[in-house]
Amino acid sequence: MSEEVNARILYWGIEGAGKETNLKVIHGKLRPDHRGEVEAHPSRIDPSTAYHELPIELGNLGGVHTRLRLIAPPPGPEQAPTRRQLLDRVDGIVFVADTRRDKLDENLASLNELRELLGEYGRNLDEVPLVFQYNKRDLSDPFALEELHRKLDLRGAAAFEAVATEGTGVLEALTTISKRVVRHLREQGPLESEPAELEAVAEESAPLVDPLPTEGLAPKLLAPESADVDPGSEIEEMAALTEAAFEDSFRDATETLEVSGDSPLPALGGTARGTLEIAQVGSARAVGARAVAVPLVLRDETGTERSLTLTVSLDALDGAED
Repeated sequence: MSEEVNARILYWGIEGAGKETNLKVIHGKLRPDHRGEVEAHPSRIDPSTAYHELPIELGNLGGVHTRLRLIAPPPGPEQAPTRRQLLDRVDGIVFVADTRRDKLDENLASLNELRELLGEYGRNLDEVPLVFQYNKRDLSDPFALEELHRKLDLRGAAAFEAVATEGTGVLEALTTISKRVVRHLREQGPLESEPAELEAVAEESAPLVDPLPTEGLAPKLLAPESADVDPGSEIEEMAALTEAAFEDSFRDATETLEVSGDSPLPALGGTARGTLEIAQVGSARAVGARAVAVPLVLRDETGTERSLTLTVSLDALDGAED
């Protein structure tokens, strides 16, 4: 029987921090054969409130069948028992922090709750693979981020700036936590857990803009990957295969158009029909010194949407007359 990794990763944070948005962005950016649907599961405490889950199938990585389940717990004080239940045997955590200044105390309270609930299972947060995502950076100032970072006291956890609604920083956080979880499970052995027996309610996930690479936090805030792992070890090989699987899935799910000078747009492949219109536009980013990339979502006459990145290069203008 082939070896398997079945990992549960919780996206933790206050109400409105962007946990469910992360799951929807990931759903929109992975190849269909690598992910299921974002599902809503009613909580046992209040059936009108749900937690959300996204299953990911990475397939055979180095002889190990790898599955992930991404879970966004419900917010609110009354849902603390549900959050506690979802933390049972969790394999990794992405702490999604709302970086707006007026949310500082709520973020700290959420982190304290996380520590306390894990403690009820006899676990320490420092022993669980953890990534911090500083979300809503488009709505906050750098001084608020510095204060939040200092008070959260990361202790070596990787951290990424993010604007989840645009896709920025989402895939970087996912790839990093997945690698750390795979390393941890290969070192310690996966915890045996039974899947939750709850009825799933399918939820459509709208396609979002192509994710933009983030420059991340200032170097003093970023934590490097662990140097304690032998680069040639089987564990590190699994982590590298996990990262490569995500990169391939993201690449295959997104088309890239390159335009130089006054060249016309190349024809789109796939099943686009009739006239296309622009549904969404992401933030432009520089690609080297001579090109700019703009993430787009196009919609055809049937209402089908597809993500792509439009790259405009200045190379064709070299030598042009003034």
